[in-house]
Amino acid sequence: MPAKTAPREFGLLGFDHIDVRVKDRARARRFFVEQLGMDVIGDGPDHTFLLFGDQVLGLRDAADGPGPVGIDHIALRVSEWTGLRSRVGRARVTITGEKERENSRSLYLRGPEGLRIELVWRPDPNVHTCTSAPAPVLAPIEDEE
Repeated sequence: MPAKTAPREFGLLGFDHIDVRVKDRARARRFFVEQLGMDVIGDGPDHTFLLFGDQVLGLRDAADGPGPVGIDHIALRVSEWTGLRSRVGRARVTITGEKERENSRSLYLRGPEGLRIELVWRPDPNVHTCTSAPAPVLAPIEDEE
C-alpha cells in the first residue's frame, strides 16, 4: 500500500523568488546584470534583488570565511493567505517564522535536509517590489587568470 501524501491544499502557483548566498555579491550582481540581462530592483547592505520576467533572484552575502554558499531559501507563491497557517499545520510542517510586509505576507518553513522554504502571498501577484533602492552600476567584471 503506498504511503499517504499530505493534502495538496496550499494553492502553490510557482516560484516567487530564490535567494542564494554568494561570497562576492558585487561580482555576482555584475554577472547577472551584464551577462544575463537581469534588472536590479533593490540593493541593501547585505542583499541585492534582481528581476527577470516576473521572477526574482536574491543575492545575499555569505558568512565571512569559509561559510556556506548556495541556496539560502526558495520562495513559493501561494494563491491565497486565508487559512494558510492552518493548512500548513495540518500537514505537520514546521513553521519557523512569519512576516507581513506592505506588499506581501510570508510563512517560513523547515524543509528536508535543512532547506528553508518561504510561502509568499501577494495581493497583486504581478508586483514584486523591494524597499531598497537600486545601487549605482558597478565596474565591469574583469577576467580572472
